[in-house]
Amino acid sequence: MSVPHEGSGPSRWGAAVRFVDVFKVFRVGDTGVAALAGVDLAIEPGEFVALVGPSGSGKSSALHLMGGLERASAGVVAVEDDDLGLLDDAALTRHRADRVGFVWQGAARNLVPYLSALDNIRLQRRVPGRTVHIRRGSTAETTPEGLLELVGLRDRADHLPAQLSGGEQQRTAIAVALANDPPLLLADEPTGELDGASASRVLSVFRDVSTNLGTTIVMSTHDLLAARAADRVIYLRHGHASEAGLPVPPLDEDGTLRLPLEVADVLGAEPLEVTIRPEDIVIRRGRGGVPDG
Repeated sequence: MSVPHEGSGPSRWGAAVRFVDVFKVFRVGDTGVAALAGVDLAIEPGEFVALVGPSGSGKSSALHLMGGLERASAGVVAVEDDDLGLLDDAALTRHRADRVGFVWQGAARNLVPYLSALDNIRLQRRVPGRTVHIRRGSTAETTPEGLLELVGLRDRADHLPAQLSGGEQQRTAIAVALANDPPLLLADEPTGELDGASASRVLSVFRDVSTNLGTTIVMSTHDLLAARAADRVIYLRHGHASEAGLPVPPLDEDGTLRLPLEVADVLGAEPLEVTIRPEDIVIRRGRGGVPDG
């Protein structure tokens, strides 16, 4: 099945992604559990999109379907006009090898521990059956050395993963995922194990990749602050997708503000600074308290 999309063309590199009424159902004993329950979404070439939601909301399932790691139970999952559900196993393997780069949460899934950062990238280029894409104007960036430069780690080329910090390991993982210049980069909770400063650097690299290489990036995260780095946020909850902001209910009669679980999970127990304005409510990590007005 070919799924038409707007905004793509020969000058755009990133892959367009479409979900049309997508269901993903897992069998648990005698019961079927729907991770995705009729999801529709559209991601344009070169977009950086964050899938946000609590644990179990279907974020990882959505990434696995885009990457061809799993097949949808029903509906259409299309990447670059190809309905992945109609591809045979060999074609789906080529899709994963040629079109998709993966960045996982833990470094152990991304990097070979006994190879240097540079050799990890070179290894990806030597995987049998993979195609190394070279685009006009991008040759320098997509060489192994150029990719390390892109993620800010040219001076760490000869270091083993164990000699890199957590944030450096994840930035190396991004370079590895881009080794064959795939049009689609999928990142599953890439900042989940990082401190704030390291996470910020990783997110900055995603922005650079999106801007400089035109790669489509889809990142799953439970962190609303991390999601702000993306061009667009799609919320997943109970297997459904929406792009509207999370609704914040009005104050209770006693002046208590009860936050949605998604917001409360991210903010945790830190002191907060809350500003109530006629048009919205601003919540920041800070001194705490509710200013007048």
